Amino acid sequence: MKSIYKFLIAAALGTTFSVNAQQLPVISQYLYNPYLYNPARTGDNGMGSINLNFKRQWTAMPYAPVTGMLSMETPINNNDMGIGAMLYSDRTHIISRIGGMGTYAYHIPFSKDYLHRLSSGISMGFIHQSFDFEAATVENPNDAQLLASTARGTSFDFSMGLNYRWKALNVGLSMLQGLNNQIRFLSAFGQEVKYINTRHFMSNVSYDFNFGTQKEWLVRPVVMTRIVPGLPVQAEVSVVGNWKKLLWASLGYRSSNWQTATSALTSSLGVELKNRIFIAYNFEITPSASLLSALGTQHEFMMAYRFGKDDKKENELISMRKEIEKLKENDRMLLDRIDKTNTVLDTLVGNTKRIEEDNKKMNEKLNEVEKAANSGNQASEELKKKMEEQEDLIKAQQNAIDKNTKDIEALREAIKSQPMKYKKMGEIGFGIGSSDLSAVEKSKLDALRPSLSTNPNATIYLYGNASTDGDQNRNMELSSKRCIAVRKYLIEKGVPQDKLIVLPMGQENTKSGTTAINPSDRRVDIMLSEK
Repeated sequence: MKSIYKFLIAAALGTTFSVNAQQLPVISQYLYNPYLYNPARTGDNGMGSINLNFKRQWTAMPYAPVTGMLSMETPINNNDMGIGAMLYSDRTHIISRIGGMGTYAYHIPFSKDYLHRLSSGISMGFIHQSFDFEAATVENPNDAQLLASTARGTSFDFSMGLNYRWKALNVGLSMLQGLNNQIRFLSAFGQEVKYINTRHFMSNVSYDFNFGTQKEWLVRPVVMTRIVPGLPVQAEVSVVGNWKKLLWASLGYRSSNWQTATSALTSSLGVELKNRIFIAYNFEITPSASLLSALGTQHEFMMAYRFGKDDKKENELISMRKEIEKLKENDRMLLDRIDKTNTVLDTLVGNTKRIEEDNKKMNEKLNEVEKAANSGNQASEELKKKMEEQEDLIKAQQNAIDKNTKDIEALREAIKSQPMKYKKMGEIGFGIGSSDLSAVEKSKLDALRPSLSTNPNATIYLYGNASTDGDQNRNMELSSKRCIAVRKYLIEKGVPQDKLIVLPMGQENTKSGTTAINPSDRRVDIMLSEK
């Protein structure tokens, strides 16, 4: 522990030992607020934000570093520029730093949507450094190199940065404490002591991967390097994840730049509310078990409030409204075609009934002809004539069946060609030759009713089907009766009748796609349009 205190004193005096130390606070929440390390990121998010950061390092060590930061940045002039400001306080035992800066950034767009641009930024500000030597813990309190009880000084400084964005890729470079200036003190014996604010060079690369059916997931790998002259290069690799712009999380590793104590395993959790309020917590530990016991863990908190118009969200809403209008127009067109198709189907059903009646009459006549032939009361010429009439009727019946089949196929193609999505909600089974709903099937409809009523703008299609056994015309009529039975029951249970469209398919919509007899073809498919 004494060696750490000696390091702090040496960093303060800059004379007794030859020491290099990282001066700027190490903040992990740059993952969510990149303005902290790069002035070029000022106002590049399309909205303004006020951010509060607080970090407590090495909780098991007395007088460990404590950092607080308050920042604000916002775009101006239609996102072509950005302005920002930051105040921070960093205290490490006897060393205290208070700094402030104002920032200006200019964004050069290469595309109208600003997804391809080059940004540059500059920050101007001050650093006030103070040393409280009365609070120092040293081995020799009479060391002639110690200053008076307190020492302080203020200097001005600047930082600058660049950032290139291409769609989901961001590449940034920045230089902090660019003047590399000195704060001078006099020791108790009149000796001049210098404290140099060393330049820090930062680089940052990140890429957003969006995936999911509605792009609800985001994964963002981030690589950052920190270069301080006289120290090894420090690298940090992190992976940030987001779900539905609501929940955030990250995992990362930061390498050491002078001893193992500066390396860390990092993690964070955050929540974002309506793209306005953001709260995050970051937890860090050193990979060394012995140092972890001596130093403890590190904790960091962030709160942010975003203000102004969200241009990205506004553009998405405009696009969504246009798509909704297109879908509504397509829906109106589809409903018109369905109405016309229903009219055709009604006509086909009527024709089928008439054909069945004609067949019945013809069968009766054939029976009479057969009886007459058997009894010898009817001449062969008359029988021949009757047979020819029967053949004509059979041909007419077959033509009607063929037309019915073509109309159904035309209906299928009309539905397939529409830019709408259909979701199968279930199917209702029937007995052979029956259109009566059993108690089990009614319970299925009762269970489906809430789902069918959830979307008031949806349309429910009832596809009636029959197996391939039996007469084709009879199967068409049976599929229609089954549709009507389901429709009638749903209306009785409160489903609006104007939402229910009946589409009898006869035996043309088998599950196997063949003409084999299948009991599962005796059903009504319930389809729900998704808007």
